[in-house]
Amino acid sequence: MGLIEKRLIKEAKESWLPDEQKAIQDAAGAPVVVDVDWPTFETDEAALKNVQHLGVRLLANAFRVICVDDLGKEAVREGVKRIVVTNLKDGTASVGLKDGVVTLACVFGKGSDGCLRDLDIAKVITRAL
Repeated sequence: MGLIEKRLIKEAKESWLPDEQKAIQDAAGAPVVVDVDWPTFETDEAALKNVQHLGVRLLANAFRVICVDDLGKEAVREGVKRIVVTNLKDGTASVGLKDGVVTLACVFGKGSDGCLRDLDIAKVITRAL
């Protein structure tokens, strides 16, 4: 991991990640924890530059859609405890919910071509709740 990647990870942890996690928690009305699988990003500067807007922010938008009413909030409170965001080197983006953990795996280095849209994320999570 180079200096650029170290700085981007430090900035994420100290600057935008706490705010994005709070946005998800506010939407859900639940203490959902957001974990970024940093080792999968360590050598990918482009992915680190995209993870906020094409990953965590889209998750926050998806939770706003899911939690638009009390039924959605209740389902998230009962069914989601943690979110894990992972960077793929190649492959197809995916999202899933298993055992209370939402996993978002994208090729963040490819930009929007390697990621899912917020409404697609919301649809998959809603069906799994």
